[in-house]
Amino acid sequence: MSLLKSFDPARLCGKWVNQLGSHMILTADKCGNISGRYNSAVGKAEDFYVLTGRFDTTPPDNKGVSLGWVVTYKNTKLEAHSTGTWSGLYFDQTRGASREMILTHWLLTRSTEGKDVWESTRAGNDVFTRDEPGDDGVDSNAKPGFARPVRSRL
Repeated sequence: MSLLKSFDPARLCGKWVNQLGSHMILTADKCGNISGRYNSAVGKAEDFYVLTGRFDTTPPDNKGVSLGWVVTYKNTKLEAHSTGTWSGLYFDQTRGASREMILTHWLLTRSTEGKDVWESTRAGNDVFTRDEPGDDGVDSNAKPGFARPVRSRL
């Protein structure tokens, strides 16, 4: 039986930006906890929102590191009555990528009346990198969209 190497949580720490210009600042620890702040560039988001999540501390070699987090859009400036979740994989040059990135699928659920539950959740995907998006506001490697496989240059 081989023991898997521990993943260095410092790799996840710091500022990340998605293809639409939403920002998050992550802190991760050796126990697999993620905490931080998230500010969406889309919708009526104001200021940063609390982010909390988990990641795989002993991922297989040469494969993405699984991770996920949740943000409830409530802070001192806005109560949006909605919660977003992201589930995805972290890649870097040691895991087959050309650059550091987090590829995710997301769900955004807003409060509704019982008769409208069917339309309360939206799905899509995000690609987070350490770089700001291009001048057009969208990273050419990461177009947003509804839930579908993400193609990216790894």
